[in-house]
Amino acid sequence: MNIKTIEITNIKGIEHKLFILDLVPNRPNILVAPNGFGKSSFAIAFDSLKSNKIELDDKHYFRKNTENRPVLSLVLTTGQTLLADDNQNTINDLFDVFVINNQTEPKSIVQSFSGKTFAKTSLDIVTTVLIPTIPAKVGFSYNSTDMKSNFGTNGGKLLNNISNLFNYGQLFNRIEKEVDFTRFHLKNYQITLVAALDQINKQNGTGNTIKGWIQVNILPTFKTLNEFKKLADIISSFGFPEVRDEIDAYLTAWQLLSVKIKMGPEYKKACKYLYYLDEKEDCTKTIESINPVRERFDIKPKVEGNSLVVNWPKAHEISNGQRDILTFIALLLKSRRNFKKKDCILVIDEIFDYMDDANLITFQYYISTFIDEMKRQKRRIFPILLTHLDPLFFNHFCFNDTKIKVHYLKETNIKSNQQLLKLIYKRGEPSIQASVDAYYFHYYPSISAIDLTGEFKALKLNVDWAKPDKFFQKIYREVRRYLLEDDIVDPIAICFGVRIQIEKLVYDLIQDPDNKRNFIESINGTKNKLHFAQSINIHIPETYFLLGIIYNTSLHLSEGQDISKPLGLKLENGTIKQMIRNIF
Repeated sequence: MNIKTIEITNIKGIEHKLFILDLVPNRPNILVAPNGFGKSSFAIAFDSLKSNKIELDDKHYFRKNTENRPVLSLVLTTGQTLLADDNQNTINDLFDVFVINNQTEPKSIVQSFSGKTFAKTSLDIVTTVLIPTIPAKVGFSYNSTDMKSNFGTNGGKLLNNISNLFNYGQLFNRIEKEVDFTRFHLKNYQITLVAALDQINKQNGTGNTIKGWIQVNILPTFKTLNEFKKLADIISSFGFPEVRDEIDAYLTAWQLLSVKIKMGPEYKKACKYLYYLDEKEDCTKTIESINPVRERFDIKPKVEGNSLVVNWPKAHEISNGQRDILTFIALLLKSRRNFKKKDCILVIDEIFDYMDDANLITFQYYISTFIDEMKRQKRRIFPILLTHLDPLFFNHFCFNDTKIKVHYLKETNIKSNQQLLKLIYKRGEPSIQASVDAYYFHYYPSISAIDLTGEFKALKLNVDWAKPDKFFQKIYREVRRYLLEDDIVDPIAICFGVRIQIEKLVYDLIQDPDNKRNFIESINGTKNKLHFAQSINIHIPETYFLLGIIYNTSLHLSEGQDISKPLGLKLENGTIKQMIRNIF
């Protein structure tokens, strides 16, 4: 099941938009859009979902007009349409939703001085409430001496003290999920267990002697009770030192069953409190392990009232990146607790855009680990990462390329030229590689005599471009259209044009013939050519380097790849367009 489309109406900066996305579960879905496009409005739409409707703050209505009623709808590949508006939320029928966004908020304190009042403002990080209500403190009613006595004559010889097991929330969590305790109320179970205990307690000898007898005479009977066997197998799988062999596992299972029966409704309360203690410890260790300011701030979950919360330093006391990684991890831990359904949506709104490389790797690690955890549970999570950073251009996006799905939200006025893409796909062919690299992909001062008609025909390339002169007529027509007309353009042609023009401008500045020859023949890559020119004291305008965001776009593409859309988004930027206009 994929999410085909998301449609948003009247939420913050979005009046109405239909996003055709085809979001894939258990893979990072990265939605890229420039600043000001409406990514935060997208996140607010999901963050405003309540269990039975969508509920906006007044400031989040489109144009802050509460008459503009909000709607959020999803269409799935199953054919279902899920809708949230003022009166309903069918999204909640299928999905748990959690949004991670910027956690800073401005605060103003009114102060008086010499009879005058003034407001003092600060930027605070919102307290993270990990667990809103801590469960009642209930312990397990277990006493080893009493348990041995209740077992019977041989309890002291056979039963181990299992007090330690009541500290392991994971054990009880698995038992609760996998064992059907109602089966133990069946007559067959009760008669079998009572009879087995009676026979065991009639045996004489050492503990080991009796365990040997149980192995032969009782264990086969125990194994016919499916839920009893399941309980013993779960206990064995944890490798507790108190459970040394198969007989110990069944005797421990009997002890746990006895505790549950004795405690009645209090047993579940004890489990809940144990899960809370486990969760608190996990949150504490996780936050401590990634805390980049541990020398200055002891940041850890604390009990306040009846809640478990994380209080943060003032926003100005730590960097944006440090703040973002800490609050992200805390909120990710919270989302893990909130996700109960099989299908979940996790929206992350630009929270990672200001992290350094190391913290960004940390961010990606925790997202990947979370996805793997959900997959192990046979659940589906749709991580939606909203960003203005294009993964194709930023090396610190290290997600496995085969696992991420990148979507560009903003529609651009572009169209790829398939013949140009085909030339890029074929550039590595031995018959043309050296020639096209020299005469097409980089500036060459004299191309009028070049003719690759035979080679282009053989590879079924556009024969009109077999002469580079003709090819660059096409390129410069596209550049003129981009700079002077409001029309559809081919971004890859602009990339070619910018690359060739900058190399030509720099080449013309070089006076020494040997250096000119080296520039053309010995130095690979536009950026390397600029550095070479600098090394021989040629002044390179900073614009030439800044435009690397265009000309450094990789033109080594595999069949079917097309980088037109991300390139087109950059070409729409007014400043970039002006810089290109200047070099021409």
